[in-house]
Amino acid sequence: MTELELLQMYEPVLRFAKSERFFPMAVEPYLERCALFASGPRGMVEFLSHHTEPLVTRIGRLKNEQFYLRFVNKALNDSDAWVWLAILSVAGTVAGWFAGRTVGVEIALSASLIVGLILFMLASPVRLRIIPAALAAFLFIALEIAPIWFFLHQSRYVSVAVEYLILLPIYLIVLFYLSVRTMKFVLSNVIPEMPGMAMDILSHATEKIAQEAYAQYAKIVEAHPQPVYYGRALHETDGEANRWTILQYHFFYAFNDWRLAANGMNHHEGDWEMVAVYLKNDAPYAVLFSQHGAGNIEKWDKVTIAVDSHGQRTHPLVYVALGSHANYSKPAVIRSPEMYKAGGLQRLLFWVDGLIHYAFLLLNPNQKARQIALNEIHSMRVDSLFDEEKFSQLRDEEDHYVVSLPMEMATGDGFRAGGKSFRERFMKSDSYLKRNKSDRKTTRPKVSEWHRILLNPEPDWVQYKGLWGVKSWLTEESGPPGPKWSRLQKNQTGVSERARWGKPLDWLEELEKLSHSS
Repeated sequence: MTELELLQMYEPVLRFAKSERFFPMAVEPYLERCALFASGPRGMVEFLSHHTEPLVTRIGRLKNEQFYLRFVNKALNDSDAWVWLAILSVAGTVAGWFAGRTVGVEIALSASLIVGLILFMLASPVRLRIIPAALAAFLFIALEIAPIWFFLHQSRYVSVAVEYLILLPIYLIVLFYLSVRTMKFVLSNVIPEMPGMAMDILSHATEKIAQEAYAQYAKIVEAHPQPVYYGRALHETDGEANRWTILQYHFFYAFNDWRLAANGMNHHEGDWEMVAVYLKNDAPYAVLFSQHGAGNIEKWDKVTIAVDSHGQRTHPLVYVALGSHANYSKPAVIRSPEMYKAGGLQRLLFWVDGLIHYAFLLLNPNQKARQIALNEIHSMRVDSLFDEEKFSQLRDEEDHYVVSLPMEMATGDGFRAGGKSFRERFMKSDSYLKRNKSDRKTTRPKVSEWHRILLNPEPDWVQYKGLWGVKSWLTEESGPPGPKWSRLQKNQTGVSERARWGKPLDWLEELEKLSHSS
């Protein structure tokens, strides 16, 4: 049996969540749209010596790791639009002066400010959703405050008795109602975006960039309508003379929008994931799943097996988490801070986000929401009342999870990569995500069958040691290294080869130890 036939026999079936926007793709179309940047002095020297070569071939010849790729290179701030705004504003102001003197100038300047605000919203690198929400909140507040001047000045048209005995009580009732509605709007639509917005800015992968990455990926899918995996087969012998065949399936994604898609943690360009099938003495032994830089192991008899169009039961069924693309053996929605080893800043933002939502439930005008918070107080000890683990399971009156960060959703209710769809277990995304997330627009591959590419011999890009995405101030928010190389660690002078790539039996042993200890 050839290497390709062996890979095809055990190739996994991937089930994605309903609103997943990025699917396994070929590397070349991604690189065609990328720009390469040096991230250190050694990288800059090498970059200048190879700058005339095409990127697809150039990255394989780079010797050091001080590089990163940027997929979204379109300018987010169109300078031409601002120039035209300035010209039209001056022209409008002059025309307003001749047409209506002071009133005309005020109208022209007001129109210019409105257009400028719209341009800023479109060009802003921060989360787009927070801008209209914040503007609406300011409008509500203005409507509450504006009538106050009426009661501070004696009206010529209304008597004091009518003003204070009739109008003032009515105003106070309306003010109270609008204040409660404004508070609810701010806490529901503005404050929850703050932790994610802070992480977006630090990651250099904001919501605006995620939207542009999706638009670029959608164009790639139109031209390349088939999901892709990169396969390699390795043959090893252990100390007990057992023959091992390791079948690796590498998946590349253009973007990881975990935070935007599913209230998750990190956000970055590029994403490499892998599933490996281990055969021991020619019999299936285990399946290894990549998950957030680490992995998980399932013995073959515990893995859910998909049936292909020929009736073969040799394809492990893999559930891919929404946005993060971590791989799971069963449909799952995980709401635990322990699922991902987040950085200190991420965990702090998660806790603050939970505390805000919890306080809002407690002060909510909705009786059911208040009762949810009160029940939580009665069921928790005082010393664990504000633990982030408690926040992670809290739901609102509509039965949606309250806390924004983090959520891992491997529901499997969307696109299926690999063969025809049969009856398989899945969960419903809209049971956990609000409608604007679970029903967001997606562009799926038109073909579900895999396009298989062998990594033997290795393409040039496999040797690239830099990052497959923008380098961030935070390690967790940077693009990932490639399938062969590990991420550069502190006090290291260079990157090392991944154990999963060069020493697959060591990776198996490591994950088996972790599974026994947990």
